[in-house]
Amino acid sequence: MKIYLIYSTFKNFKEAKSIGGALVKNKLAACTNIIPTIYSTYVWKKKTMVDKECSMIIKTTESKVKKAIKFIVKKHSYDCPAVTAFPIKFSHKDFKDWIIEETKS
Repeated sequence: MKIYLIYSTFKNFKEAKSIGGALVKNKLAACTNIIPTIYSTYVWKKKTMVDKECSMIIKTTESKVKKAIKFIVKKHSYDCPAVTAFPIKFSHKDFKDWIIEETKS
């Protein structure tokens, strides 16, 4: 089974912590890592924005990645949240096994 990293940004630490905790509790992720402060520059509704945000890396399995993305989007406060998944080609075997074990339903 493949493992994935999901990357997402949030309006603040509180939102990221809440969604991250729910992902782990519901076995949609084995672990989340929150990076509390990032600065994002982007265009939204024809206006250039520079915002302080929070980002998170979510570790999950191929079988849970779509459900995890749907869960994040449903709970997210943004109209168009950045949620992207990346398959992991190589990883430490014990780490991969741990992710698989922690996301079993």
